Amino acid sequence: MTHHTVDPVVSAVPYEVLEVDGRAPAAIGDFAGTVTLRVRGRTGEHVVRGQGTAGDRDAVLQEKTGDGTGKDVRRWHVVADGDGFVARSS
Repeated sequence: MTHHTVDPVVSAVPYEVLEVDGRAPAAIGDFAGTVTLRVRGRTGEHVVRGQGTAGDRDAVLQEKTGDGTGKDVRRWHVVADGDGFVARSS
């Protein structure tokens, strides 16, 4: 039996969002739907796949296993930060 391992991240600590679906994010709406993020923080770079919902000022991404449609792993809150975006897990 194969178990999927999840990269360790630190909860409530900001991770810079480097890419959404292979490109730099331009608007909070980029985080809606099934997306793949590449983030960087104190534990290094991580790939986050999941289902996002974007509001006017922020987005919530439910990280999931596999291709972003599997079991729930953790929730990320994404906000604009200066010229880019940051994500914090909870």
